[in-house]
Amino acid sequence: MQADFASYQEECVPSVGQAGDYTELYREYLPRILNFIRLRVDSEDLAQDLTAAVFERAVAKQHTLRKRGAFGGWLFRIARNVVAGYYRKRRLTVPLENIGPQPVANASPPEAVMHQEELEALRAAVGGLSEREQEIIQLKFGGGLGNQEIAEVMGLRAGHVAVLVYRALRKLRAHLEEE
Repeated sequence: MQADFASYQEECVPSVGQAGDYTELYREYLPRILNFIRLRVDSEDLAQDLTAAVFERAVAKQHTLRKRGAFGGWLFRIARNVVAGYYRKRRLTVPLENIGPQPVANASPPEAVMHQEELEALRAAVGGLSEREQEIIQLKFGGGLGNQEIAEVMGLRAGHVAVLVYRALRKLRAHLEEE
């Protein structure tokens, strides 16, 4: 998997580096955007294709970026729109159960089974959240965004995002403690 990602990164990044001095930002955000999109679609190939589309659109629309410091929120907004556009065209939904298992490095078989059970319980708990709460959790933990960046992506205030994250995590905790 790591080798696949490295070759994917090599394919994608040089083409966007020609568009300006954003190469390092693209290298930094590529894994975060890919992780965010992986949580929203049902196949690795599709996630990589949509990630490439995000960076292509970012290069084409780089003139719309007003402040370099807002790059993360701007890029995740593009990613969110690319994924939404994909689903609009196909009218598909991806249940959280279809997200593939994440292997645990150097885990014994019992540890791997426990990890898989915990992951399934977490998916079920996240599936019980509203669509908005799921997206915030995906941006926060899948994309690694801070509250301010999530606010920029979703068109909210950072304080409101903090409250939504807190409430979503409280719901997740309550659901997981019930089991």
